[in-house]
Amino acid sequence: MTIETFKEKAQTMRPMLLATAVRIVGEKAEAEDIVQDALLRLWQLRDEPIQNVEGMARVVVQHLSYDAVRRRHDCISIEKAEDMTEVLPSEGLDDEGERMMALVRQLPTLQQTVLRLRHVEGMEMKEMAELIGVTEVWVRQSLSRARRRLMEQYGKVKS
Repeated sequence: MTIETFKEKAQTMRPMLLATAVRIVGEKAEAEDIVQDALLRLWQLRDEPIQNVEGMARVVVQHLSYDAVRRRHDCISIEKAEDMTEVLPSEGLDDEGERMMALVRQLPTLQQTVLRLRHVEGMEMKEMAELIGVTEVWVRQSLSRARRRLMEQYGKVKS
């Protein structure tokens, strides 16, 4: 691939790659760096027979973005998960919200973490699975168990 051809492809792909990176990392400046790094890596592969350059570029950006998120969170170990549960929001909640937060704090640490990542951080199942180092099925099951347990406990407290 010539440098002119690469520049043209890079220019047309950049908005799509940037949108992908921003969606994952959440910060435009960091996403710009990720896209630049991805384009550099693609340039280094210019002599390889890549059939779908756009698809390859998107995969590279996704992987670099998830790596950036992992580095930011240092992957979650059980010990770190215990620290994360203390960051659950409780300021400005009414009595009902306070009761719910008290019930959340009674859940096992990993269930608290999964709830926090999903409902406070707004992470997708796939992102949570990659961050924690488990399968999406495990994340869904843990989230379901945590919600079910909260509903059961909330019903007992309310009665």
